[in-house]
Amino acid sequence: MENNLDIIKRLMVQYDRPFYIYNESVISKQIEILSKKFSQFEFLYSVKTNPYAPIVNFMALSGFGADAASSEEVIIAQQSGLSYEKILYSSPGKTFKDIEKTLDKSIIIADSYNELVMINDAAKQRKLHVKVGLRINPDYVMDIGKGVSSKFGVDEETIVKNRDFLNSLTNIKIIGIHVHLRSQVLDHSLLYRYYEKIFKLALFCKETMGWELEFINFGGGLGIVYSSLNDRELDIQLLSDECEELVHRFKDKINVRLIIETGRFVVCEAGQYVTRIVDIKESRGVKYLIVKNGLNGFLRPSIAELLAAYAPQESKLQSCEPIFTVKDAFEFTILERKKSFSEKVTIVGNLCTSADIMAKDILIPKADIGDILVVSKAGSYSYTLTPVLFASHSLPLQFYVKANGEYV
Repeated sequence: MENNLDIIKRLMVQYDRPFYIYNESVISKQIEILSKKFSQFEFLYSVKTNPYAPIVNFMALSGFGADAASSEEVIIAQQSGLSYEKILYSSPGKTFKDIEKTLDKSIIIADSYNELVMINDAAKQRKLHVKVGLRINPDYVMDIGKGVSSKFGVDEETIVKNRDFLNSLTNIKIIGIHVHLRSQVLDHSLLYRYYEKIFKLALFCKETMGWELEFINFGGGLGIVYSSLNDRELDIQLLSDECEELVHRFKDKINVRLIIETGRFVVCEAGQYVTRIVDIKESRGVKYLIVKNGLNGFLRPSIAELLAAYAPQESKLQSCEPIFTVKDAFEFTILERKKSFSEKVTIVGNLCTSADIMAKDILIPKADIGDILVVSKAGSYSYTLTPVLFASHSLPLQFYVKANGEYV
């Protein structure tokens, strides 16, 4: 069986263009961690993280449902073999066409009162009674403090005020709530307190509103280490113990499907971006390695460099969802070059813009024109967020390596 290095070399020889490569064994390892530590929860794969079909298919085969952020993602999830109750469609700004398209293919999570009306009207037209969820903007934030305005969901305090309106929608039944406040959380205690508040919110909806809940969607939040210098790994075992305590405390009061969304946690480190060095030059003491498809092949390293250059003190910008990125997030490797012969270089792409910098002043094994560069942490929010059409270069390819070494 070929190892990953051999496959990368073979693919570069065969296609001679940049590509992403995703490793199933890494995804499988992350899935196993979640399945063992959170056995009382269901997981939804956030399709927007990486909608590449082999990944979505593997997630479905592994027992994950799908968190769909568009009607198109609902179709992608359905094509992976998932039944409608395993697909939760949640996004703001759904159109009536979106709702018609997905009414019998997913559980739609309404993001506003207007959406509830549209879902009810669509169901009435088709003489259906459908189960829906409702996204709630809670009266608290992830840390400490009162809730803030948001483009997502309906404000918690408006639910009771709209009781009569909600009861008038006779073709829908609210069976679940959805809350999501933040991604990329590394503090287990923060997630524990957040989950506890959502349990209490669900209990309120059951007891005060009379909703016959069938699920609670706690949203996402499970983070990974990007900065080896500043990030501390999320303590999965402690979070698991805390979640077990919560489930035990609330299960007699509200025994429903417990759902967590995740994407980055399972696929980020499974992906690598691969390109070739096409030129090397020196300019006033700086050595440049010029690669094919830099910013327009894999955007996030360039975003990290831009933030470091133009907003070095604005740490909040580095936490902007979904582009969580910092300068030391990525490992740059020159295939088959020894680290003992290293030099300081700046890695740039071949676009006509000075923003096209992947890494500035890093130590890397001495490279030659034609060498292959591999960049880590390219499995999530990478291909889909990258401006691949910029300057009309050839698009990066994508490949998926199965656990048995076969690739598609």
